[in-house]
Amino acid sequence: RRFKQIEENVSSAQIDADRQREVVAVLEEERNRVNAAESRFEEQLQGSQAQRGTGPSEDTMVEYNRLSEQLRSECVEDMHTRDVQDRQIQLLSEASRRVSDRLDGLQGQLEGVAASERVYVQQQQTAEAGVANVEREMQQARRDAEAAKAENERLVRVEIELNEKLEGVLKDLSQARAEQRETAREAKLKEMVSALQRVFTGVHGRLAELCRPTHQKYDVGVATVLGRHMDAIVVDRQATAIECISYIKEQRAGQATFLPLDTLQPQSANDSLRHAHRSARLTTDVLQYDSAVEAAVMHACGNALICDTLDVARYVCYERKLDAKAVTLDGSVIHRSGLITGGVGNRGQRGKAQTWEAVAVDNLRKARDRLAEELQTIARERRKLAKEEAVTTRLTGLQTKHRISREALDAIGRKLQGLATERKHIEAKITECRPAVAQTTAELEQAKDVREQANARIYVIAQPIFAGFCQRLGIPSLEAFEKLLLPATEAAEERRL
Repeated sequence: RRFKQIEENVSSAQIDADRQREVVAVLEEERNRVNAAESRFEEQLQGSQAQRGTGPSEDTMVEYNRLSEQLRSECVEDMHTRDVQDRQIQLLSEASRRVSDRLDGLQGQLEGVAASERVYVQQQQTAEAGVANVEREMQQARRDAEAAKAENERLVRVEIELNEKLEGVLKDLSQARAEQRETAREAKLKEMVSALQRVFTGVHGRLAELCRPTHQKYDVGVATVLGRHMDAIVVDRQATAIECISYIKEQRAGQATFLPLDTLQPQSANDSLRHAHRSARLTTDVLQYDSAVEAAVMHACGNALICDTLDVARYVCYERKLDAKAVTLDGSVIHRSGLITGGVGNRGQRGKAQTWEAVAVDNLRKARDRLAEELQTIARERRKLAKEEAVTTRLTGLQTKHRISREALDAIGRKLQGLATERKHIEAKITECRPAVAQTTAELEQAKDVREQANARIYVIAQPIFAGFCQRLGIPSLEAFEKLLLPATEAAEERRL
């Protein structure tokens, strides 16, 4: 393994050596190109000077240097001042450049901070809008959750109430004589009435189904009063009764008695009978019925009295001599003629009284079915409600999103605070830097003024010293010589460099 490492090192060193040789070759080529350019420049410079003939001669330069030494000896102080100011101007120019560069840099930083602030302000506005939107969604989610919870609680209460009612109905059904079978005639009569109601309008139903005693103890007595009218079918008009009779005949459905409401003319109840005895009541007063079928009920009941006992019935009929039929609770009847019939042994009336029990049982069954259907509806509505878990999950997700959005907004706020602090710091530095720029500029201008003054004094002294020199060269002044001839020499040196 060590040998392999040595081989790798040797290979790497060889690659570096090849790279260095390539660099050396490039530098050698560059040096040759510079030497060739220098040779061409020297040739061009000599040619241009020969063509213009403006280059100063060696003698001229010797004399210029001699006179310059004489001038230095006579203007030592001013030349020293000029040299000092030249160095001062150079230093102040460099300082002014540094201060100006620093000011420019600070202003650039300030512009960068301002641009960043604009970007973060826009991001802050966007983040605030996002947070507000999430908060609105959270409020809506809470309202949905509360509404779903309230609706669910309401449905639970309704379900409890319906279950309690259903329990009561089922209990009543179990206590009622619901297991009694209907006779064939009763079932056939019910079927016939249902058929008539489907075919014809205005068929109200059997009188026994349209009214019922206010208390069970009156069942036998009321059944005795109604008698054959219990199974009578109440219709709205005589024409309807005729149509129903024709239909029954066509269908061979049996026989039926009809009570058309438009032709019945029952006698109004005798109010004096209500005060015959405290244990005697008008039959119509112990019945519940709709006002629409009142004429049929009045026709069937007349002024018959329901008496608690046979003695009360005798009192009403024999002692008070009231013109009314009296019926006891067990079905005994004292007719208006004075004849007494019925009693406990009257099984037929008791059988008819059971009609109301059957109706009650039927109503209980209908109530049971209705309550069961309402419970099913409640169950469907509860299933339609949003699940609390789903609502909670959605709300939790929104809360997490809100927290993240709020953290991002807070981070942007902290960034803006940092940028504001940085901006104030930069502005303070700019405020400090501006006086320094103004001071260095003023010092530079002052140094230039001092140099110009010293230079002017030097030229005043130089005029008589260089007068003959300028006359021999045919130039107006030393300043013209330095501006026209010396710059050409200096420019050539600069181009050579």
